[in-house]
Amino acid sequence: MKNSIGCYRVRPFVKAEHSSPDDVAGPLFQRRDEAETYAQSLVRSFEQPMILEKLAPAGCWLPLETLG
Repeated sequence: MKNSIGCYRVRPFVKAEHSSPDDVAGPLFQRRDEAETYAQSLVRSFEQPMILEKLAPAGCWLPLETLG
């Protein structure tokens, strides 16, 4: 696994993207519920859609959910 800190990532939604970029910085979480709670708070605060992703065993980020 690329990062032992967390396997869930939250980042801003980009309308025109076709895949999850590896080089985008975003907070990492160990548990999905923590990541979802954080993403929902950003959506409420900034009114911007967020993406919740999971790091796959192959090392790529897989989108799980778009919030907002």
